[in-house]
Amino acid sequence: MMSVRELPESLSDVDLGVIDALKALKEEADILRERLSGLEAVKADFDPAVFSRVNADYARQLAALEAKADPMRQQARDSYARLRGALSDIAEAHEAVKLDRQEIELRRKLGEFDDEAYKSRLKDIETALAERAVAHKQGEALRARFLEVFASEEELLQGADPGPASTQEMPAAPEPPPLPPAAPPGPARDEPPAAQTQILQVLKIPEPPKVPGAPPIPGADGKQPGFGPSSTMSLRTARLVPQNPEAGRSAIPLPPKPISLGADAANEVRIGGPGVEAKHAQITVDSKGYTLSDLGSKSGTRVNAESIKERVLRHEDVVQIGMARFVFREG
Repeated sequence: MMSVRELPESLSDVDLGVIDALKALKEEADILRERLSGLEAVKADFDPAVFSRVNADYARQLAALEAKADPMRQQARDSYARLRGALSDIAEAHEAVKLDRQEIELRRKLGEFDDEAYKSRLKDIETALAERAVAHKQGEALRARFLEVFASEEELLQGADPGPASTQEMPAAPEPPPLPPAAPPGPARDEPPAAQTQILQVLKIPEPPKVPGAPPIPGADGKQPGFGPSSTMSLRTARLVPQNPEAGRSAIPLPPKPISLGADAANEVRIGGPGVEAKHAQITVDSKGYTLSDLGSKSGTRVNAESIKERVLRHEDVVQIGMARFVFREG
């Protein structure tokens, strides 16, 4: 069963000390630039030797400030990259909680929850959405602090790995829907036992070596050729994005070849915990797309809370194996 997740990454890890130091240097540099500008305006009133002496002194001071600020700017760029990563995590966690909200609504409609249990779970979801909205607001305030000492975000991203961007506004949490009338309890559903320590290991699949004279790899130029008798099959890139702690923290890229998922270390994607069998499921790829198949597991494999034997995955489908839950995303 679902649980409200912790916030993905603490914004307190973002170092603002270097921003304060850069701001002080910027103020000094602005004063020197104003003096240099004023010096030009009164140049004709003073001896050229005096003008040159003062002009050279201000220029030396300005160069010294620039030299002092350069390493600080790189530190600030590194801190900003961490901030962007934290904002991206917050945005993804927000989307994950929205999926949790849809799940409890679906389970309520199926008669799994009574009114009291539904209200309790809905309250947890609304609390989680509010927490993520607050974290997003705090992150945007930190972003503004960085832009006080840099001319633009483009300048901030120079020479640093910006990580995934997260500049979109987070929508406000929707109003809870009215409770549906009580439904008679349905047949008992098998729920997986309480979560235990999970292990998720993604094995890196090396790219094939380039052979001189061999035809180019389809899609290597970024183009997507069509399907047909004389064309090479090409698929958009896809990945499984973890949506709870049991699924791990890192997105799992899906290669253009069959991969197995399960508890055994021999699987390309290893998932531990209750309800996961040694070789639990498989993802294959063909012209239709990525197909998820259950390999006869006892606890089953679910897509969008529905038990499946085989299903072609679509963008934003929710995949659940044991306690681990992922979102399938293309592109």
